[in-house]
Amino acid sequence: MLPVRRIAAVTAGLIGAGAVFGALAGGLSLAFCMVITETFTLGSVVGGFVFGSVLGFLLGAITAPVLAWLLLRRVALGRMFVGCALGTTIGAVVGWITATSGVGPYNPLLSAFIGCVVAAIILRHRARRLEA
Repeated sequence: MLPVRRIAAVTAGLIGAGAVFGALAGGLSLAFCMVITETFTLGSVVGGFVFGSVLGFLLGAITAPVLAWLLLRRVALGRMFVGCALGTTIGAVVGWITATSGVGPYNPLLSAFIGCVVAAIILRHRARRLEA
């Protein structure tokens, strides 16, 4: 059994790394969505990057330790963070493109979360296949 301090340290590291990767994924995906779907200015894209980074920071800080401890214990950390960040980005872009008017940021945010979870499930399945 791992000591409580080690578990707390690993969880804190997962929160920090999840926040960083979530901020990058959220900022890049929202800026990319603004570029491909609207007329934009540099200021609006930078504002979109900052807003997406804040939402991604929060989403990544919460989901990274939960997914790491529950689903991805056998997956390498680098693969986990890159895979989940890619899933988040793809999910956010799909949610942005398929959003209807009046939904606000909820459809892309929910789609980003779903993309992250789907990427985690795929990573778990691949890690299980490699062990067998």
